[in-house]
Amino acid sequence: MKKHLYLMAMLCSQLAFGQTNMVVTNATADAVMAGNYSPANYSSGITATPATISADLNQSISPDSVKAYVRKLAGFGTRQTNTLFNTSTTTGLGAANNWVESKFKQLSALRNNRLLVSRMTYSATICSSTKTYSEVFAVLPGTDLTDKSFIIVEGHIDSRCEDGCNITCNAPGVSDNATGSALVLETARVLSKYNFKATIVFLLTTGEEQGLYGSTAFANYSSAKGRAIRMVLDNDIAGTTLCGPCSSAPSCTSGNVATNSIRIFSYGSASSIHKQLARYVKLEYNEQIKPVAALPMTINIMATEDRTGRSSDHVPFRSKGYAAVRMISQNENGDGSGTCGIVHSVKDNEQIDTNNDGIYDDFSVDFYYLARNAVINANALAMAAQSVKAPTSFTASYVATNQLSLTITDASNAPSYRIALRSLTNDWDSVYTVTTKTPTIGYPGNSSTVRYVSVAAVNAAGVESLFLNELSVTVPAGATTVAATRTAKQSLLDVSANQLGISVLPNYPNPFDESTYVVLRNESDTHYKNAFLTIRKSDGTVVERRKIEVREGINEYRFSYKNEGRIETFYYTIEADDRLIGTRRMMTR
Repeated sequence: MKKHLYLMAMLCSQLAFGQTNMVVTNATADAVMAGNYSPANYSSGITATPATISADLNQSISPDSVKAYVRKLAGFGTRQTNTLFNTSTTTGLGAANNWVESKFKQLSALRNNRLLVSRMTYSATICSSTKTYSEVFAVLPGTDLTDKSFIIVEGHIDSRCEDGCNITCNAPGVSDNATGSALVLETARVLSKYNFKATIVFLLTTGEEQGLYGSTAFANYSSAKGRAIRMVLDNDIAGTTLCGPCSSAPSCTSGNVATNSIRIFSYGSASSIHKQLARYVKLEYNEQIKPVAALPMTINIMATEDRTGRSSDHVPFRSKGYAAVRMISQNENGDGSGTCGIVHSVKDNEQIDTNNDGIYDDFSVDFYYLARNAVINANALAMAAQSVKAPTSFTASYVATNQLSLTITDASNAPSYRIALRSLTNDWDSVYTVTTKTPTIGYPGNSSTVRYVSVAAVNAAGVESLFLNELSVTVPAGATTVAATRTAKQSLLDVSANQLGISVLPNYPNPFDESTYVVLRNESDTHYKNAFLTIRKSDGTVVERRKIEVREGINEYRFSYKNEGRIETFYYTIEADDRLIGTRRMMTR
């Protein structure tokens, strides 16, 4: 993971230009990802109902298995990206890549050679070394070419110590990121025995710690080839339960242990395709696995793309327009600096010294927790790989107090549909099942509450498609009023919000850790370009003032603030056409 915000400018350059000469070494695997193959050649797996698959995932994904993978990877010592070229068969990234490749091939032999093992090679300059690097992946071909898009689960296999370019230190990288790599291997082990309509790619990236090189190469290659990637699940720090002495915001409390929750980070506002994917992962787990799980997990959908100043391999895919999320443990041990906690240091071992007395007294990884995270991933992959076709489109509007009317366009005529409703939160508030394309549904709350609506199709086995992009449903003009306010420091005309048709809605989340969204609703058809958002501290100090555009419908503006654990109060004010629209209060936590 990257550790400082100032690196992001360099990262952006690398994402665009850092890799060249990308090559997939297995032409058959490449053809499958392009959708140019005969599915009949790969249909010898088990065909089972989605419910049967989910139940098996919950039972078959093994803590002992992920433990064996983690320990094997840690045994290679430093997997810094430039150790790829070591001649050793027992240490370094080169040896680790060879072992992973052999594991995939062994697994393929058990699956009638249905798992196609390959490498991607790419040229890059990493730590002043210009070479051709490689990463290992395996492709499980789908049985249906109606939709040629494929699905990726990934984790980076490289590790680092305090100096990200040091190739001689001993950095086993247990938590970051032998855990994510083990998760990918375990999902491949269990999923590869089944037939799925969609192709699944199991990817172990390299060069993550120096600038997301491997994932950027894969994303750039896929985009340049016109490949359709349905979704990407990135796993980076997947097994940590103990919060260390420091962590990147939104931080955990030092010494806290979290064994039953994970976080999903993703780019954009709560209406982005990435947040929609996060909600899909959570829905599938909550409905398929959670009711029967020995220890149910809570999935927390986070507001930002990653923690403050950090990044991971979901970013290059997102930058190419693919839906991508980062799955990460609820707690972490370190802030990426290498000087506090174990992440990015030689201390990232399975056993750790929590009080610096020279004696190991705890573990960096809970393998049962890691296995539970693998179940969450595998279940989402299995359900999405059913390739349920989403509706073409839908419309939604108010018809009465607490009621919405929808019209769904779907040439496939699915047996039923799921309708997801959300207010100003990252989570869906309600998910309905209907059997008509023109449903009228009720929802909790009053008519002044903003609702976001999305729709998915459901097949005969009860599996959802991915949900369509959300629509915001606005209250008819005049139904609500948000009173305007005025302060002594402003020389603006007071105006009722309804005179311009703009309402200032509550920000979300509130209180917030490091980022929140200011929300406006414009009920008119006027596009306001001369509008401003001003954010002040409680003493009147201006923290930020920016020009904004206000389009018809719902408008969201992100505000980021590093509060360093302090509780602070802010006031945000909206002006349009030299008129004050409204002011609201928000707080950090």
